[in-house]
Amino acid sequence: MAKRYLVTFVGVSSAAVGATYFSVRRQHEKSSIPKDTKYYYPPALPSRNSMLERLRNEEFDVLVIGGGCTGSAVALDCATRGLKCALVEAQDFASGTSSKSTKLLHGGIRYLESAILHLDFAELRFVWKALEERAHFMNALPFASSPLPIVLPLYKTWQVPYFWFNIRMYEMLAKFFCCNETGLPSSYYTSKVNAIDAFPALRHEGLLGAVVYYDGQHNDSRTNLLMALSSCIDGYVPGQVGAAVCNYVKVKGLIKDNTGAVCGAHVFDDVSNSEFKIRAKTVVNCAGPFSEEVRRLGTTNSKASVLHSRGTHIVMPPRYTPTQYGMVIPKTTDGRVLFILPWEGASLFGTTDDKDDLQWNPKPSRKDLDFICKDAALYLNVDHKHLQNDITSVWSGLRPLLKGFGDENTDKLSRGHVIKVDDSGLVNVFGGKWTICRLMAEECVDKLLKHHGDKLKPSSLCRTRNLQLYGTHDEDGVFAPQALQPKFNSLSRELLNINPKLSFDQANHLVASYGHKSKEIARMAKNDETLAEPIHPKFPYIMAEIAYGMDQELACTPLDILARRTRIAFIDSKAAMDVLGKVSDFMSKHLAWSAAHKQKLNDEATAYFKVMSASEYLN
Repeated sequence: MAKRYLVTFVGVSSAAVGATYFSVRRQHEKSSIPKDTKYYYPPALPSRNSMLERLRNEEFDVLVIGGGCTGSAVALDCATRGLKCALVEAQDFASGTSSKSTKLLHGGIRYLESAILHLDFAELRFVWKALEERAHFMNALPFASSPLPIVLPLYKTWQVPYFWFNIRMYEMLAKFFCCNETGLPSSYYTSKVNAIDAFPALRHEGLLGAVVYYDGQHNDSRTNLLMALSSCIDGYVPGQVGAAVCNYVKVKGLIKDNTGAVCGAHVFDDVSNSEFKIRAKTVVNCAGPFSEEVRRLGTTNSKASVLHSRGTHIVMPPRYTPTQYGMVIPKTTDGRVLFILPWEGASLFGTTDDKDDLQWNPKPSRKDLDFICKDAALYLNVDHKHLQNDITSVWSGLRPLLKGFGDENTDKLSRGHVIKVDDSGLVNVFGGKWTICRLMAEECVDKLLKHHGDKLKPSSLCRTRNLQLYGTHDEDGVFAPQALQPKFNSLSRELLNINPKLSFDQANHLVASYGHKSKEIARMAKNDETLAEPIHPKFPYIMAEIAYGMDQELACTPLDILARRTRIAFIDSKAAMDVLGKVSDFMSKHLAWSAAHKQKLNDEATAYFKVMSASEYLN
């Protein structure tokens, strides 16, 4: 009898596990683009002027307001479903929160800990969805995303089993829900000696060992830009309708028809200094921290859905992360986590989490810098004053967090998202985080179609999961993984053959930023030697990137180049200030700016760089 029960139990359990895995597998493959999809690369991307002309003269299925990661992901989702989409951004793509992240593609290890401790299924679901989306980005952008080993140092005996269990759970969840397609190596425990070898700046005293795990890392502003650029190519994947995307187009008001339904927007183009109307069957609000401001243009009785949390990061020289390993401090003095990561040839420290008011370019505080440096110094062989003296750049971004029920401590608020449809038909996306922007876009467009199915006729279902972004393929649309491996790869060697005057660092940088489009930049630098000159002697960026940025990447200002097409300002604000005149002169010559316009743009960039200077807060 007991044997029969045991056999029955094993059989039922096996069936349940098998059914669960089948369900997970089906969910994992949902919304995926077929692996044999042929990608189309046009000779050149649409110009800003041509897309502006479309905005003026055509009617669109969908108008997306906001060119951050969420808005760009929505535009890409619409375009690949065959919907005619327009996107407008008041500033530059990723000019707000989307360029000011910790640069990680991650599930959120601290959210998993919270889910386990509080038996919170909703939080657990948030982690596994983020882990799935992490795998998506690792596939979608193989040249600009890479696995990052992160050291979690252990100084107390109880931490060894506790954090080892948490990391293994994090990894097992990723493998299960991604069906082993995580794109990342496995975690491991390592000794004190090996931990110090991996992260030499670690405090030695009391160190027992470390757990090393992997998350994804990317260049956030460029990932954002590449989603927007991928969306605007007609036929990029079969059936795609190219979107019209424009930066520096501000929404001044929403247009409604005689039934009260939103059907477009009044906008102002900063570049041409002109106002016009955009006609659209539906409108989606993806304005991030400013989403409530946009929503109020369409309704007067909306209740606030988000609070704003200021997250501050600081950047220091690469000597703190010389081995390309990152480190996570599992619990700071206020109970959060703090990362120290190698990024773009520098060391990135962050982040903080404090309630703040809505503003365009939030300023860090002295308290932010003190907190990061003092808590980091507890785990490093260096005094916090030395850390403060080493800061080369500092920035803050505003996270739009879903408002809690009476709890306004920002570290307790959800990093999840909600999609609300107003009576006017305006679709609003609130909250979320970088890693899940593709999923947010899918859910947004699904809801858009549910509420406006009578107006919109897509040609396909969502197929953005694992859709590879612009630059991943060669001129024939072919993807060769070996060409895009991090560090020195076959494409880097090809660049050196095209232009032998490039350095190894420059070739690797170009591939990591532009993928196969780096060949165009190498040829530009070969044909005109002045374009092979470095923008700044400390960095691998070259002048050809400015020309390419203006011609192919919708760069309109020196700040676009120095902060978001390249990341000089985010790495070293003084270096950005030093070359502002050089970049401005180059752009002015090619874009025929007036002296007054050039001065205006220089003043705006100077003010931006000033906010990024640590001396503004420490002296």
